[in-house]
Amino acid sequence: MDPLTIIVTALIAGAAAGGSDAASAAVRDGYAAIRSRIGRVAGDSETQTAIEANDVAPGTNIAEVRAALARAQAGDDEQLRAAAVELLSQLPSDRVDQARIRIDVSDAQGVQIGDHNTQSNTFG
Repeated sequence: MDPLTIIVTALIAGAAAGGSDAASAAVRDGYAAIRSRIGRVAGDSETQTAIEANDVAPGTNIAEVRAALARAQAGDDEQLRAAAVELLSQLPSDRVDQARIRIDVSDAQGVQIGDHNTQSNTFG
């Protein structure tokens, strides 16, 4: 996984897990560390707005979070990457898988998602 994807995945999974009573102190602390580091690396209001929206509804604005972090070159920050990897290691694997498996087909044509589909294409 590329560094930016690791960070975005950690943000989504951490936001989803952090609000639950079952989340461990390590998960809450890890998520807080990532948020704090992002504030130092990408402290602009656009990035903060995207991350706050992710806190409210984890995973619904992946493109905005990713774009904001890419603009700030957050993937180049070693401490942020390390904090993201550490948070992902603290989360149950099903939470990480749910955050990781987001399919973006916004620019695709003739795409089918799922099993046992049939598709006929006509090219002109």
